[in-house]
Amino acid sequence: MKYSFMTDIEVLLAYEGIRTTKSRYCRLIDMKQWDELGSVFAPNAVADFSTEGNPIPLLEGRDIIVKVFKDLVHPAETVHQVHSAEIELISATEAKVISPMEDYVTFPEGSEHLSFHGYGYYYETFVAIDGQWYIQHTRLERLKFDVI
Repeated sequence: MKYSFMTDIEVLLAYEGIRTTKSRYCRLIDMKQWDELGSVFAPNAVADFSTEGNPIPLLEGRDIIVKVFKDLVHPAETVHQVHSAEIELISATEAKVISPMEDYVTFPEGSEHLSFHGYGYYYETFVAIDGQWYIQHTRLERLKFDVI
């Protein structure tokens, strides 16, 4: 896709920066690196992870998003995977991204939370701030949710 506001090299660098940010998101959650997880989100990021049967309120702000992840997911073993993203650059500093995803989350025996294997898509807006790409808005839409 040709963009009038960026050179081909700038487009490729933006795509790679966005992909790297999303890959870090998955790794930091799975490795429980909560202090670093905030580094993938813009300061005023918004996350919508509410799904049928799992009504999580809208999360506003990088610190809140990280706290909810830490509080909810820390005791679980997790595997998050994202696959080839569709990236549409809106400007040199904003992109709309759709990423296929899969997650496998197992909570310890006796936990109040259900273990599951899920599939779906992330619908996201990324922003570049000082040359670094961040998740500005993320929404997870699940297609399949298997309790395990």
